Amino acid sequence: MGRYARAGIAAADSAFAVDFTIAGTRGDALRRGKVPVTLATQTGYGTIRYTLDGKLPTARSKAYAAPLSVKPGVTIRAAAFTTDGRPTAEPRLFETSRAALLRRSSSELVACPDGAIGLRVPLTSEATANTPVFNVNIFDTCTMYPAAPLDVARGFTVDVARLPRHYGLAHDEKALRRHYAVTTYGELVVRTGGCTGPVAGTFPLPNPATSPNRMTFRGTLPQGKGDADICLTFTASMESPFYAVRSMQLLEKK
Repeated sequence: MGRYARAGIAAADSAFAVDFTIAGTRGDALRRGKVPVTLATQTGYGTIRYTLDGKLPTARSKAYAAPLSVKPGVTIRAAAFTTDGRPTAEPRLFETSRAALLRRSSSELVACPDGAIGLRVPLTSEATANTPVFNVNIFDTCTMYPAAPLDVARGFTVDVARLPRHYGLAHDEKALRRHYAVTTYGELVVRTGGCTGPVAGTFPLPNPATSPNRMTFRGTLPQGKGDADICLTFTASMESPFYAVRSMQLLEKK
């Protein structure tokens, strides 16, 4: 990594970076007021050290030895270090505020049943610099927010991106799953309890020729019991641009 940096190459350090995993669901953590978090790296190389006081971790910070249990609102910062005290990657942080626990980014959404998220695509084609990227399934414009705490959340905002559709599928076109559109440019359909559950909101998509490639939709959620998947489906035609969820934020009742 040092050699890459000296050469001016912005190489990904994700294999050596600390990843954070919650044991159980986020709804469980919110209900109990305790967030159990496991820290790990892909390579297992180095000693993970962390802080809970907002400071960046150093080679003298506390070494990670067992899963942590913190109150919602604590920010965990962590990095792995070599035996001579060098960080193996940039420190990563994990926020445990109630709002953060109720938010899912594109990377935290999952494929709908019988689907697979296999591509990570940029916001714009021909990009020459770092730009937002989205995990997508080009065969099915459907993703899920897994295990949403419907007994906690009462509303939501969904940030949506319109992406170029540059896919020559040829014989694979038969694998496309089409969703019936009601309005001219299609809709975003939000369902609770999975992709066959009741509709919580339908939001018409704007004219691609005259609207920005990012948009936000807001809606309410029916009160539920415990955790359930939220299904997000775009019904735009296969000849239209491709739509993806950038993030979904669940909102608690004020």
